[in-house]
Amino acid sequence: MNIRHHICHFLLLATMVCWYGSLDAAGQNGVPPAPSRTADLLSSSRSEATGERILSNYFETGGEYSYLTESFGVWNGGYVRGAFSVGRDTLNGEMSEQHEFGDSGLYLAIGDTHNFSASTYAAITVGSGVSGFFLPRYRADVFINQKWLARKQLITTLGLGYYAAKDPHRDQSLFLGTTYYFNAPWILEDGMRFNVSNPGTVFSPSGFVAITQGRSKHRYITARLGYGKEAYQVIGPANILSSFRSHTETITWRQWLGKNWGANAVADYYGNPYYGRIGASFGLFKEF
Repeated sequence: MNIRHHICHFLLLATMVCWYGSLDAAGQNGVPPAPSRTADLLSSSRSEATGERILSNYFETGGEYSYLTESFGVWNGGYVRGAFSVGRDTLNGEMSEQHEFGDSGLYLAIGDTHNFSASTYAAITVGSGVSGFFLPRYRADVFINQKWLARKQLITTLGLGYYAAKDPHRDQSLFLGTTYYFNAPWILEDGMRFNVSNPGTVFSPSGFVAITQGRSKHRYITARLGYGKEAYQVIGPANILSSFRSHTETITWRQWLGKNWGANAVADYYGNPYYGRIGASFGLFKEF
């Protein structure tokens, strides 16, 4: 079936109901990406730039499905995630069951965002995969963020990441990003990840740009484009793709359907020289 027909179907789904997708460091397959600056739409760190009360205590559950070309089959899975604020900290966690490339596994992650001051905050996330050759043995990501300008509407981000695959591959990455909150309900975000994979000391940079429109308690719509190089990608217990370029296109929609609850969905396309992947996810969230 023509790949563009699938894209049209999933983009139509996205315009009805969408949230989350990215091009991340090399070799991570379907592992949930490290937190990006877009995730601050759900963080109390944003309130001083916009004057809005935002989602800091919430629970969400949902499912996802992806179709892969070139006879790579389908991916599917389910997830639960949430966050809870205590003082200067926002604790977050995620558990997702994933079926990819003919294998299954469970991914677990936990993190904390700490506000040092009105202008500086940091986030740390650690995760590990149970079973599933495509999941990491463990990964860790640390980000430090600084707000600038009169309304604190410009945020700069510096991040470090470490990814240990279940084979001998290891990734170390540096992330640089910026986010700008306009007076109107628009947010512009960009970032670059400089990744080095071993063995082989393979350099694989990637980047993205995203734009978001909307307000808390109403809706957020995000369009995101990512492009870069991947050092390796595990597609089987003894089958690895190496040193290639890939790109992603994502449309997202987070819609409040009531005062404290709503729907969260995603439609995205990922492409590399070996296969294409069209995916969609849908979830429901509840604030408390």
